[in-house]
Amino acid sequence: MTSPPKSPRKRIRARLEDCRSVFSPRREITLWADRLEESAEGTLLKRIAFEDVEEVRLSVEPSGIGSSEPAQIICRVSGKKRTIGFSSQLSKGLLKWENRADQFAFFLRDIHEALNKRTDVRYIEGAPATARLKAFLPSLLIGLAGAGLALWALLAGQIITALIGLVLAVAGGYSAWVFRPVADKLYDPKKFG
Repeated sequence: MTSPPKSPRKRIRARLEDCRSVFSPRREITLWADRLEESAEGTLLKRIAFEDVEEVRLSVEPSGIGSSEPAQIICRVSGKKRTIGFSSQLSKGLLKWENRADQFAFFLRDIHEALNKRTDVRYIEGAPATARLKAFLPSLLIGLAGAGLALWALLAGQIITALIGLVLAVAGGYSAWVFRPVADKLYDPKKFG
């Protein structure tokens, strides 16, 4: 005698393990036929039904310290004031990272396929505005402080101090330009199919 088939609501489509730091618990991101869930140590943390998804955001962000890769991809799925995020790298311990870009890409493709009938989901490329501001404002302050130090040092005849201020001004200014707040850029989810 065979067991009855599982209903589509209870079938798991894909799973991805995620851990962004040695200090955070390992999380499991589960893609069901009708929802996305985040759990840690067997406890459900967040759930977003596909009908509630408003946005899928992809961003390239710096990797953790000790990673052999300079950057990682972060995906954030948002809806109903909840966000479930996961990344292409997995923390395996202090200064130990595993590049899981292949598993991340398959999981992302499955999410896009699960949402392909929805026409009102926004697919956005780039870090959220709050994350950009957290990087932009300190960079701008460093750049302005460096420029002020360089100007003061030049007027005081301190050439070495002026050069240090100039280095801070250039580094801070460049970082502020990289992280400047910009309008959201949409992407086509079909290119991940």
